[in-house]
Amino acid sequence: MDFTPIDQLVLKEAFSDNSKFQNINNGDDFLTELFECKNRGQLFVYDDIEKGYSTYVENTFGLGLDKVFKVHNKEHKDVFLWHIDGVLFAKESKCDCAILTDVDMDFIEFKSNAINNTEEAIKNNYEKASDQLLITIKEVSEKCKSVGVELGKVVNIKAFAVFNRSVPKNDAFRKSISAKFLEDSKGIKLFFDNETTLTT
Repeated sequence: MDFTPIDQLVLKEAFSDNSKFQNINNGDDFLTELFECKNRGQLFVYDDIEKGYSTYVENTFGLGLDKVFKVHNKEHKDVFLWHIDGVLFAKESKCDCAILTDVDMDFIEFKSNAINNTEEAIKNNYEKASDQLLITIKEVSEKCKSVGVELGKVVNIKAFAVFNRSVPKNDAFRKSISAKFLEDSKGIKLFFDNETTLTT
């Protein structure tokens, strides 16, 4: 297993004040709590309510496609799933997780279980997802910068907000949120989608 995606961001040093990273002595230690790694052609990330964090699953049977984020991994790269919300940080303070390769870093926030029974609730959940993603990206970027790594120069960063299919898309509001996110993040795109294709 190639730990370059983690090592090139100097994450152990960047998060030296975090107890989960303090316990890292070698590459395999990253996989005890903080990360999972798989290299299949298609990967599935599931927001596991019982575990309290997002995790890889082998398939989507019985889970519902809108509660799963699909990763198209054509080159069968090692893809690290970073457990952020509920593991690295206190629950609901940051986005759920990120997937990381040598050239890609996609931050993901699941809102598939959110109550979306009014237009106001839908808009609030869009805004909350955007805020959680932005806060997480900014904090990770700042941590990396503190150890001399410009995150956006090392990996292509994208953000994804995953909503269940029953939520009306409200394209005008999504476009508004995405435009604000692009501006606030200084160029990072926000997608309301539940899949990505990794850079080949």
